[in-house]
Amino acid sequence: MLGLRRLNERLLPGHMVLGPRHVILGVNNYCNLHCRMCDVGTGHDGTNFGANLVGAKTANMPMALLRRIVDQVAASWPRTQLAFVYTEPLAWPPLGEALAYARARKLLTSVTTNGLLLPRRAKEVSAANVLAVSLDGPEAVHDGIRRHKGSFTRAVQGIEAVAAMPSPPEISVYCTITQWNSGSLREFLAQMRHLPLKRIGLIHNNFVTAEQAEQHNLLHGAVLPATPSNVFEADPAAIDLDVLSQELTEIAASRYPFPVKIQPGITTRAALETYYRYPQVKIGRYCHDAFRSLMIDADGEVIPVHGRCFRFPIANIRDQPLEQLWNHPAISGLRQTLAQAGGLLPACSRCCGGFGGADQARL
Repeated sequence: MLGLRRLNERLLPGHMVLGPRHVILGVNNYCNLHCRMCDVGTGHDGTNFGANLVGAKTANMPMALLRRIVDQVAASWPRTQLAFVYTEPLAWPPLGEALAYARARKLLTSVTTNGLLLPRRAKEVSAANVLAVSLDGPEAVHDGIRRHKGSFTRAVQGIEAVAAMPSPPEISVYCTITQWNSGSLREFLAQMRHLPLKRIGLIHNNFVTAEQAEQHNLLHGAVLPATPSNVFEADPAAIDLDVLSQELTEIAASRYPFPVKIQPGITTRAALETYYRYPQVKIGRYCHDAFRSLMIDADGEVIPVHGRCFRFPIANIRDQPLEQLWNHPAISGLRQTLAQAGGLLPACSRCCGGFGGADQARL
């Protein structure tokens, strides 16, 4: 099936014969933490990333809309995974009901969370197939980045509570690398050793600088405008690359009770310098996410790919069925533009979709 999909991407990028692998749900438009590397956490709601997450006029997706989405996915693409990702799904009151409804329709589900409410909602979350928890380092480092004392402890307690359920989901942890946790990643992994995790992902920060956005907009701004993203408090150039390279090299050579994946898999000083100091140099080769994922926000508005992608008007699932929206002309245009550009646009050079595909469980 993957071979057919890739053939479709290459030969007929404007029309996908197969449905999405992931339908990503923005079930609410608010977050309960203020992460220093996130546009939402720093109050920059007007960027592509910020607006994709919190731009919905509806604070919480109504259950009637969620059922419409689930019913259409189950009817058209029964193997597609529903990913409850944005903005903080555990702050969405009907999450447990939604997971149960999707499970009754035999759909796979994943939940991505900052973990703050996980101890309280562990039983509900255990109905998911996959749980991804975002942690940013050892306790003091994490709490400082999230600007909430005790948030690390609550997330770990929540993981333990979910793992103790009779049929727990597959649980993974993802950590975004920034200037604040570089140098403490080994300590972080040591603190995770006692948890029953499927994997830990160490993710090089996804970002768009002002210079990247300007270069991109000279070519594509009329149709696919880009904005800076994740660079308002986080500073890619502030990371001590010697420290990070040594740390990642040692991590890659070490053994842990769980697989540790560095994404993208760069550890040398030279490669890290290219990634963080020269973002105009493309690290990835091709954005497959644009051909495999679709996002729906709390209003029912369709957003291309996921929260890190471009923001432009498409349509609402209340007005058109999801099967039609998957090949909507605006989304087909994005795919064709990507294909014509060789797979990545200037603003895509540090997006997870470009280097191996985003792990939708943690987006």
